Amino acid sequence: MSAEPAQPPSGNGRRSSVQSVDRALEILEVIAGHGGAATLSELAGETGLPAATAHRLLKTMTAKGFVTQLQNRSYGLGEKLVPLGETAAQRRRR
Repeated sequence: MSAEPAQPPSGNGRRSSVQSVDRALEILEVIAGHGGAATLSELAGETGLPAATAHRLLKTMTAKGFVTQLQNRSYGLGEKLVPLGETAAQRRRR
């Protein structure tokens, strides 16, 4: 997965999205694309983020339970994503 360029500002000078949220979601997508676990260097390389930025985002997502740091120091999808996915799947079935 290649990094997408940042959204350009809209005509009123505001971004159409929140950059940190975009980056965090892209990290989750890269982890998922790697089968559920990826190293910091893989995440930084595939998102185009500096390693320090990726690390800060990972620390926040780890603290919230959306990412977990594995014993081999790579990062995996966190348990907090499970109920979100289940809720989305239930809604699709309706």
